[in-house]
Amino acid sequence: MTKRTFNYRQWTIAIFPLMELGLFIASIMYFNHSIVLSIIFLLLASICLSFSVHIFFHEYVHRSEHYPTLFNLIATALIGLPFDGYRIHHYNHHQYENGEKDYSTTWAFKQGIKSPRSLLSYVLGWPRQLLNSTRTTVALNAKNGVIVRIKQRITLQKRLLLTIYILLLLIDWRLLIAYLLLIYTGWAFTALQNYGQHPPIENGEACSYVQPLYNRLFFNNGLHGEHHNKPTLSWYQLVPDNNSKRISHAHLLNPFFTSGGIHHESS
Repeated sequence: MTKRTFNYRQWTIAIFPLMELGLFIASIMYFNHSIVLSIIFLLLASICLSFSVHIFFHEYVHRSEHYPTLFNLIATALIGLPFDGYRIHHYNHHQYENGEKDYSTTWAFKQGIKSPRSLLSYVLGWPRQLLNSTRTTVALNAKNGVIVRIKQRITLQKRLLLTIYILLLLIDWRLLIAYLLLIYTGWAFTALQNYGQHPPIENGEACSYVQPLYNRLFFNNGLHGEHHNKPTLSWYQLVPDNNSKRISHAHLLNPFFTSGGIHHESS
């Protein structure tokens, strides 16, 4: 058996959940001193939550279904949703990539007619994805053997979230409001990024933003098409593919620009 060694590159991406936590604490500390600064810190923490989901927790969703209970609970507290629920949601996303059965699809399907979801309803209405994933059961190829065990862990994670709500409410109702705002706004930014990664364009696949400095700072987060083609690779193993569909702006900004910024590049 090969001895497993510590891989620092897999843990450098922990900077985002650490920043999320630090900025959220800063927001709380400024409650009674400056509401403006408190809101700014909370907004920045929400953006870091989005990058935590898209970079750090996304990485560990793909690495293994088997993590210590403590890791899953810490992840749950930081993303504000059951971590294993997010795991199943993401498996679904990869299997049905932006199709009708993808809970996070940027398309609307009504009576056999396919039309783009509006950006505003997609971002602000992200809880609808959550409701759809709990109401609908779809087959997940190659994952069915572990799905049952994963779902069993979700109950404990839901109980943790309920405990967090109660504790924050008992300490100070403003803490609970701040936490709920962090989660809602953070996942709204997460949905905004997903809209940029999977814009509803005809025959559209996952799109990549290949600007080198951006990908150096954000751990190859821009190489989303490459990730979908090879989801088993870690972030540091991804390299730009000349055949990937390219966009001209980072995923978080791309939805505000026209689909004309999407193009293929050839070698």
